[in-house]
This record gives sequence, C-alpha cells and structure tokens, in this order.
Amino acid sequence: MNTDIKNHIVGFGTFDQIGKINAQFAPKKIMLVTGRGSYAACGAKEIIGNNFSPNEYIQFNDFEINPKLSDAQRGTELARANNIDLILAIGGGSVIDIAKLIKALYTANPNKAESIARGETAMSDPNIPLVAVPTTAGSGSEATHFAVVYIGKDKFSLADQALLPNMTILDGKLLQSASAYQKAINGLDALAQSIEGCWAVGSTDESQAYGFKGIELLMTNLSKILTTNDEESLQNVMLASNLAGKTINISKTTAAHAFSYAFTGYHDVPHGHAVWLTLPEIFAIHLEGNCETVNDPRGLEHVSSTLRHLTKLLGIQNTQTTGDFLRKFLVRLGVEPDMQKMGAITNEQRSFIPLQVNLQRLDNNPFILGKKEISRIFSIS
Repeated sequence: MNTDIKNHIVGFGTFDQIGKINAQFAPKKIMLVTGRGSYAACGAKEIIGNNFSPNEYIQFNDFEINPKLSDAQRGTELARANNIDLILAIGGGSVIDIAKLIKALYTANPNKAESIARGETAMSDPNIPLVAVPTTAGSGSEATHFAVVYIGKDKFSLADQALLPNMTILDGKLLQSASAYQKAINGLDALAQSIEGCWAVGSTDESQAYGFKGIELLMTNLSKILTTNDEESLQNVMLASNLAGKTINISKTTAAHAFSYAFTGYHDVPHGHAVWLTLPEIFAIHLEGNCETVNDPRGLEHVSSTLRHLTKLLGIQNTQTTGDFLRKFLVRLGVEPDMQKMGAITNEQRSFIPLQVNLQRLDNNPFILGKKEISRIFSIS
C-alpha cells in the first residue's frame, strides 16, 4: 500500500529497506533500542543482521515494559559511552518511548533527568536522528512528540517537538508474531486514542479527520487479524495505529486514559486493556451530557455532532445501551471488560484508584465528570 506520508516507508514487508537509513543519515554508531523476545520473533533481528555489521550498532533492551526513568538513564549512559549518532527504535510503544527518553536526556546533566522527565526543565535537542519502527499497532508513539515515563508508580508525559521521529517504517508484517490478545489490546489502545482524540477539548478538524479514518480502519480490520495474518488487514491496522498517534499528537487524550494509568501502575494491567476498563461507561455518560456539564468551549452541539459520528463508526445503534454494547465488543475480541475480574480494583480501592488520575487528561475531557459520574464509572461490574 502506497502513501504520501512524509518521512515514512510504508507497506507490507518494507522493513527490508532499513538499510536506507545509511544513505539518508550516514550514521557511524547506531543506538539500537529493541524489545527482548519480540525483536527476534517478529523477524527484525534477522533483517538487522542482514543490513548491519555488529560493530555498527550498540543494542539496548534491558528495560521494563512501562518505561521507567531509571531504565532511560541507563540507556542514556550506554549511548553516551558509545558516542552514538542515530537512535533506531524497533518495538512497541515502550521501546519507542525509551528511545525518545534517551534522546531527551542525552545532553542533559544527569542531576536534571528527573526534572526533565517531569516537564519542569526543558530538554535540549542533541540533534541525533530518531528512526522508529513499530512492531505493535497500538501506541502510535512513532507519530507523537510525547514520551511516557514512570517515576515510581507515577506516570508522566514528556513533550517536545524534538521527540517526533525523523523517519518511521510502517510494516504490517512485523505484527504477525504477536498473540491474539496482544493484537487485540494494542488495537484497542489505538481505537481509544482515536475516539478520545476526536471528542477531546483539544481536537481540531485535522485531528478528527485522522481519528475518524483510524476508527474506520480498526473496526473493519482489527477482528480479522486476531484469527488470520491477512496482509492487507495487518497493514491497515498498522496505518490505523499511526493515524491514532497523529490524532493524539494534536488533541491529546481524555478521561479513559487519565484513569488508566493507575490500573497499569498499581495492578500491572496492560495499557491498551486498562483504558477500556472505563471507556465504555465514559462513552455512555458522554451521550447523556448537557449544556451544564459540557467542558468544550465550542459548545454542546459541536460535541454532540462528534459523538453522533463516533457512534455511527462504532456501529452503536441504540445509544441507551452504549456501555453494554462496548463491553460486549471487548468480549468478542477476547478482552475482559470487568475491572474487578481483571484484578484491577478491589472494593476498598473504588475510592482510591480514581484519585490516581492524570488531571491534564481529565481537563481535556468534553464533559465535566463529577463525583457522581466517577462513582458510576468505577462501580460497574
């Protein structure tokens, strides 16, 4: 599939063209950031071996799934010690985020690392090219200027235009080796980003266009890739994830993402799954919103028009049963919708977990969520 996406190499099997980075960037030493088992399983390790000699790169894969500042600092030390001049990230969202964090910290005083991660101190651009090759279709990190980082159990989002990759390779073939569950929750992350990015206070016509197209591609292709490795469907899901990234790069996310980080930080629920533990009921509450609760300065009709288009794209015919419809959609994908069955919350934590929220993302929500609405979201079982 051809596309005019700038600085992207796009198409099924196009990762074979990874050697092109030598012609474009002429690196002397590459910092190769990868997953562990997934790097070999998806075929990337073999292709890298066919295109680069071992002395052309230094590999870093010693980090956890959810990017931790301490992991990024160790990666940065390795990068500095090897005087790298290009960062190549091959993996899921955590891999790409770690690569971004290494770039962000590369020229920084180590004592300023936490301040930079918290967004209190501006990063300095080291002018090192970043090439991102996603091997999961979910985070869209290859299309954003954000990098997720955890300090303890608290999640932060470092933002700087210098973190937007200089080149991206979108190859659906790299998705083939993932399990059905992994494909499902990654696709659901992209779907949540597209939905939230469309209804966000920060949305624009451009971000909505990306989001609506991404939803259309996911609703047509996501279920197919869980049972078959159809090339066109895999490539379409990869493109949809990239569109989701483009959506939130402009709009940012909203309430479902705001609540999700505590499920991941405290209960190790994978991010794409965690977002959907609250999104169905949040969607239902939005459909009941009114002039008193609308949070978007463009007004109720603007938000209502967006919601009508979203319900159409998602196949929601009866808006009175939206929450149940979306939870059944998760079940069809093999994803548990109940936060208590997931071990993501206990009765004692129903008042604690909602407080561990990203307030910036909550402020971006199209409707105000008060105590009554939040209680409703976390009482669903």
